[in-house]
Amino acid sequence: MKQKTLIQQLALAAILATMCACGSKKALVDNTKKPTTQQTNNQATEQSEAFRKSQYLQRVADNAVYTDFINAKMKMKVNTGSKEITLPAVLRMHKDDVIRIQVQVPIIGTEAARLEFTKDYVLIVDRIHKEYCKGDYNQLDFLKRNGLTFSSLQALFWNQLFVPGADQINEAALKQLDVQLDKGATTPITLKKGNMTYQWQTNSKTALIEKATINYNSKQSGNTKVDVTYNEFRQIGVKQFPSFIGINANTTALKGGAKKLNVDFDMSSVNTENDWELRTNLSKKYEEKKVEDVLKRVISL
Repeated sequence: MKQKTLIQQLALAAILATMCACGSKKALVDNTKKPTTQQTNNQATEQSEAFRKSQYLQRVADNAVYTDFINAKMKMKVNTGSKEITLPAVLRMHKDDVIRIQVQVPIIGTEAARLEFTKDYVLIVDRIHKEYCKGDYNQLDFLKRNGLTFSSLQALFWNQLFVPGADQINEAALKQLDVQLDKGATTPITLKKGNMTYQWQTNSKTALIEKATINYNSKQSGNTKVDVTYNEFRQIGVKQFPSFIGINANTTALKGGAKKLNVDFDMSSVNTENDWELRTNLSKKYEEKKVEDVLKRVISL
């Protein structure tokens, strides 16, 4: 009899356990909310839009020329507002290493001045008066206050996207950029970092950068705006490179009031030769000047 009672109790416990399990499962199923069709469609649209933006940014980044060297003979027109002058010049660039502009004397062709940017320093050489000034980016007050580095300058000269702090324009860097698709013939790309705002206007069909704008706004240091336009693209390897670069700079970050500077680089020939010295070596005949004179010398070429 006791055995029968024990069996009945075990059976009852099993039934109750089964009922509890079924009840728990039922409650779990009932509490699970399925996404609506609208939510599913919205999520798919967002994913599709993000993918389209990522693909377009990659197209722009992939337009960068493959070569590590660019050299060009050009006419350099400088307009400071009070005067305008056009001089023959040579542009030499080694990627991630140096940007050099050699200004020449008209007709004679000898070098009159040299401007050299490297990762570590900026060098200005006055060949006529045997003078030079040299300093790193932290020493150059104007460059430091306006957030201009070798990487940002290189991006402007090489017609490429740029993300501060990123050595390469990889997938992680591209995610920091915002792109506005379906805006017509031009597709804008923007990036804001601290006091700096970068914007690139790209051709919607070719994904080539046609204009770059850097804005620096600071109550303490003043405001600077640099517009760079790119034109007359020509083929280098399988990529396109602009043979005309126009720079328009306006700043209130200098002593003595607002300053304007327009510089046009009109290149007559572009090649990828690498048989030139990557660093400028000066003789003892050259006298060093103060670092703060660097920008003044550029403006008063």
